[in-house]
Amino acid sequence: MREAERLRQALRESLPEVDHAGADPDREPAFTYVPPSHAKALDPDVSVVEGIRGSGKSFWWAHLSSEPHRKFIGAAFPETRFGDQVKVEQGFGAQPSSTDAPSQEVLAELVEAGYSARAIWRAVLAHKAQFGAPFPAAAKWRDRVQWVRSNAEDFDELLLKADQALQTDGKTLVILFDALDRLGDEWATIRPLAKGLLQIALDVRATKRIRLKVFVRPDMLQDREIIGFPDASKLLARKAALVWRRADLYALLFQCMGNANNGGREFRQVCQDSLGLAWTSSVDAWVLPLSLRTDEAVQEQAFIQLAGKAMASGPSGYKRGKPYTWLVNHLQDGLDQVSPRSFFAAIRHAADKTSDATSLPLDYKAIQSGVQAASQIRVNEITREDYPWVEIVMQPLKGRLTVPCTAKDVEVLWNNDKTLQQLRDRLKQSGFGVKLPPQQLDEGVEGVLSDLESLGLIKRLSDGRVQMPDVYRIAFGLGRRGGVKPLR
Repeated sequence: MREAERLRQALRESLPEVDHAGADPDREPAFTYVPPSHAKALDPDVSVVEGIRGSGKSFWWAHLSSEPHRKFIGAAFPETRFGDQVKVEQGFGAQPSSTDAPSQEVLAELVEAGYSARAIWRAVLAHKAQFGAPFPAAAKWRDRVQWVRSNAEDFDELLLKADQALQTDGKTLVILFDALDRLGDEWATIRPLAKGLLQIALDVRATKRIRLKVFVRPDMLQDREIIGFPDASKLLARKAALVWRRADLYALLFQCMGNANNGGREFRQVCQDSLGLAWTSSVDAWVLPLSLRTDEAVQEQAFIQLAGKAMASGPSGYKRGKPYTWLVNHLQDGLDQVSPRSFFAAIRHAADKTSDATSLPLDYKAIQSGVQAASQIRVNEITREDYPWVEIVMQPLKGRLTVPCTAKDVEVLWNNDKTLQQLRDRLKQSGFGVKLPPQQLDEGVEGVLSDLESLGLIKRLSDGRVQMPDVYRIAFGLGRRGGVKPLR
């Protein structure tokens, strides 16, 4: 098999689904890479971690819960401060049962029975911190919550005892929470539970060795009904964000390729022969050379070996851009963020579409097709899973709008279709309650545009015109002069 085919095989097989939603990782630790901003977020002392869909919230929830992955992270990325001294428990997320953490159904029963969100999460804290008697550790969740509600003084004493025991052992307990949008079936239920959880995260900061780490979407931290409690600013001032810079995305790409079962050896050899970069082996994994983590000039030279120098053929090809920068630029949202899921979806699609007869592992036309595929995936996530109201406001614009455009252009199309009234009607229907509605719908067109902007779906240019990034524009079917063709 030719080298290009082996490298293409490494691309197809090694790239992860970064926002892994299962309770346990499904890949070996060697495919794990911790960008600098994520190292701060993983620090046990950071209680609130925000990230857009696909940025890695559920990925880290699962990987920090796995002892082999946690050991790899602590050894290979000591800046995370997540070494052997850290104990981890799962408080809520994709856990398989409600034995050790309450499921959505159990939470619903507790709320319906009249228990407060604070009492529920204090019971979870007591269980995870292994409170002794008289806390009913072996009981059902309702009994645990009832005990917490009725024994505030005993709770405080047992919390102090648990904290002191951890301090004596030189350990820190970190309890992980993820998937807050699954706390209930209705947003009216989700909000108080999310608020109560953040309040408990703030409360336990008074201890020395117990911390909650809550992975949360940015829009939830903008919801006044969630963060509207005393001293919330003290908690949020210490939050960290899962941000992926261009160098981080390519570093993860190269980390995965270098450890691929098929094609990994060839990629490491390419780095040695073309760039003079030698990989070293440590902790049962090949370790990415430092310059491939941080130096974009070196990274670009490595990506040239995979995708060439230009996004078109012939002498004028450079006018279309360079693959290293072009790919990320076309996957950025309106907040200048890129989801690793979109990045890897585009590359995997490009690898699948590149002919085996092509001299490079990735063909520039296949990369363009990959961006179209990634756009469709991204839009499906937004409209089907997170914000179904977005589909309602975008449908009248499909095939009828070219960006950048004026807000008036959008308003005319929405008025013709009575879009905002349809949106108000749909939000009253069952099934939309669990999804976060537009925050500023009452302010009309400008309010909804502001909501779209806060989600990164659009950008307002300096002259006030509306622009939509390609990662959404393509699948939503909007035109742009000279841009990648929208999907029909």
